[in-house]
Amino acid sequence: LDDADPADTKYYLAFDGLRHVGLVDNTGNSKDAGGVVSFGLLKAQLTRMRDQANLIDWGHPINPADVVYVTDPTTAEAIAQLDEVLTVDKFGPQATVLTGQLASIGRNPLVSSMAMSLTEADGKVSTTGTNNIKGHVVCVNRPGLTAGWRRRIKVEVERLPGRDQSRIVYSLRMGLGRYSATGAASGIEMADVLYNISL
Repeated sequence: LDDADPADTKYYLAFDGLRHVGLVDNTGNSKDAGGVVSFGLLKAQLTRMRDQANLIDWGHPINPADVVYVTDPTTAEAIAQLDEVLTVDKFGPQATVLTGQLASIGRNPLVSSMAMSLTEADGKVSTTGTNNIKGHVVCVNRPGLTAGWRRRIKVEVERLPGRDQSRIVYSLRMGLGRYSATGAASGIEMADVLYNISL
């Protein structure tokens, strides 16, 4: 959030997530598109996902399905218009003109998510909705993330004598691990953010 601290009850404060990698933790893993999205800009995200010191190439795994592009629906529609994925001669039988949907960037899947809102030019969300007019794309190598439990679901019954009622309370504690060879957030290389996309 760009303008103010988000409310403590916001769900996205539970973890430092994928956009946080490129916009805050390791700014070398982000790029200001400065205009319209292109196939070259999307493919360049893979190149930035390299850990030279530890010889890990997160952008080019053995299984191409490990790398996923995630974007907001408006940017996904703009990507669907790219010549590289629109026509049969460039993208084969999965071309948008035949299937009506964008399946992948190169050999990597593209996922559109409503959880990815439009942003300001700096890639962050404004509290003023009309400022959020730019698109962005997060590219991530999924094995670089792990979700786990700090504590499994706990169910308790709490008596409320003043109301002559009982309340069932459940709670859990999850965790999200983002791999870093150095152990520091600045060493995370498994994700990249492309922002400031004009729509």
